[in-house]
Amino acid sequence: MNTKASPIGDLLQKNPLVQQLIHQRQQDIALLAIVREQLPSAMQIHCVDVKRNGTHLTLYLDSPAWLTRLRFMAIDLAAALTAHEIRMVTGRICLNTHLATGTRSVTRSAPRITATAAAHLREAAAAETDPELSALFMRLASRHVADSTTSAD
Repeated sequence: MNTKASPIGDLLQKNPLVQQLIHQRQQDIALLAIVREQLPSAMQIHCVDVKRNGTHLTLYLDSPAWLTRLRFMAIDLAAALTAHEIRMVTGRICLNTHLATGTRSVTRSAPRITATAAAHLREAAAAETDPELSALFMRLASRHVADSTTSAD
């Protein structure tokens, strides 16, 4: 039995299963770039990942709306990818876009409202007799960020 400690990197480099998974992931990343080139420009950033299984390619999109659009173009996309031995293209929704870290340039911030909208909501909360509805208006008004650079009222 080997009692000598080895760096984890050495162990991972010698493991054939890990090497196979790394190679497969590298191929998927390269295929993602190829697929994005085939998609309409508005759709490219919404395709967050791909997974190949033989001749079947699954695209992971970040919303149901883009998945619906993919369904209309899946046959044409599969035809465009025949050089890469892809025969069928399907899609899935990936709402948790941690897969796209570093690949998407668009970031989303928390919803914000303007100062005018916040003031209207506070006025409505003060005038409202229903305490639950008043509390709802106040919660919505709290989404105003004073130093935000949102568009003009």
